[in-house]
Amino acid sequence: AFLSAFVGPVWHWLDPFTTFHDLGAAFMRRAGVRGWTTADYPRELGRWPAIAGMAFFIWLELVGNGAGPRSLFIVMVGYTAFTLAMMAQFGRDEWRQNGETFNVWFGLLGRIAPYALVGNPAEGRVARRPFASGLLLGRWRREDIVLVAMGTASILFDGLSQTQPWFDVFGAPGVPIKTLQLFGFLGLLVLA
Repeated sequence: AFLSAFVGPVWHWLDPFTTFHDLGAAFMRRAGVRGWTTADYPRELGRWPAIAGMAFFIWLELVGNGAGPRSLFIVMVGYTAFTLAMMAQFGRDEWRQNGETFNVWFGLLGRIAPYALVGNPAEGRVARRPFASGLLLGRWRREDIVLVAMGTASILFDGLSQTQPWFDVFGAPGVPIKTLQLFGFLGLLVLA
């Protein structure tokens, strides 16, 4: 996240889901298996799949943090399988741009960075720009604002929920109550 915000589009090259997709596609071509025509991405979905993924990962970090390595392994395998299936369904770049949580989030953070992708993202060309000037570019969607609000709210919730005043008011709630607290807090900041 810090590299995306303060350097440039590093996730573009480090994205493991794209690597798995490309390796799988190359293997299938070598095996003589023809791919299918990808479906058009439903415009009404926008970036809401990325928002749902962000909400899940925020919950996993802040509430479900008691999950052990086995649970995290299952989550990551499941998320990887889901991402690869959606890339196969809608096209690698289309899903990355709209539905893949990490690509969308790091792309938004990258609006601050002094280096940005230019031209066709598949070519991976980078150009220097004034720091944070990407924030002034158009193309902000409602979903982008929701993601920024969720990211901000998650940081605030994480800090506030660890304070003595919060503990004095709410105690140490179990997972169901803490889940309600988290999503109530996220909802308030998103609505604001």
